[in-house]
Amino acid sequence: MHKLMTAREYMRGFHDRGASAFLVLLVLGDLAFILLHFVNELTPTSRNLLSIAKDRSYAELYQYVKFLWIITLLAKIARDRKTVHYVTWVLVFTYFLFDDALKIHELGGDFIAEKLDFTPPLGLRLEDIGELVVSATAGVGLLALVMWTYKSGSVVFRKISQDIALLILLMVIAGVVVDMLHSAIKVGGAVGFALGVIEDGGEMLAASLILWRIFLSNVRGDIADSYLSDGVRTALTKRSA
Repeated sequence: MHKLMTAREYMRGFHDRGASAFLVLLVLGDLAFILLHFVNELTPTSRNLLSIAKDRSYAELYQYVKFLWIITLLAKIARDRKTVHYVTWVLVFTYFLFDDALKIHELGGDFIAEKLDFTPPLGLRLEDIGELVVSATAGVGLLALVMWTYKSGSVVFRKISQDIALLILLMVIAGVVVDMLHSAIKVGGAVGFALGVIEDGGEMLAASLILWRIFLSNVRGDIADSYLSDGVRTALTKRSA
C-alpha cells in the first residue's frame, strides 16, 4: 500500500532551487502588477495599461507570455518523452491564450446574448449567460480531448494531468465563478474592487502556478514521487479520518 506522506515530505519532493526561484519571480511579478493596479485605481488620472482588469494592459501581456511559456514547455516535454499525449494540453493552453487575446468567450457571449430573450436569474446579464455557454462548451470539448488521452497515458502523464487540472480549477474559480458572482451582486466601492482583484489577480497567480508546475516537470523529469493531486488527496483523507 502506498505510504501517505506528510506535508513536509511533499514539499521536499517539489523542491528544486531553479524551479523554486522561478516561482518566486513569477509570483513577485503578479504581486507587482496587482500593486500597480491598486496605485493606479487611487490615481485621479488612472491608465488602462496599469490595470489588471483592462484589455491589452501590461498585466494581460504578462499572462500571454506565461501561456506561451506553458505551451512551449509542454511541447518540449512531448518531444523529449516521445509521446503525443502532452499535445492535448498544448491545445488546451493554446485555447486559453487565444481566448485571452481575442476575447473569444466575450465575443461569443455577446453573439449568443443577441439571440436570447429572457431575464437571467440572480441578477446576471444575458451577456454573462452567453459567456458561460461559450466557456462551458469549450471546456467540455477540451475536457473530452484530455480524458481521451488520459486513459491511454502513462502513470506520470496521468499524475501531471491531475496536477494541471487541479490548478486550472483554481483559475476557473477565479476567472468564471468569481466573475459571475461579481456580475450577480453588482456592488461597487471596496467590495466590488476586491472582487475584481480576486478575479483577475487569482487568474494571474493560478497561471503562474501552472507554469511553475510544468517547468518543474521539465527540469526534474518527474523522478520524484510527489504530485499536487496526491497531496490534496492525502489532506482530504486525513481530514475525513
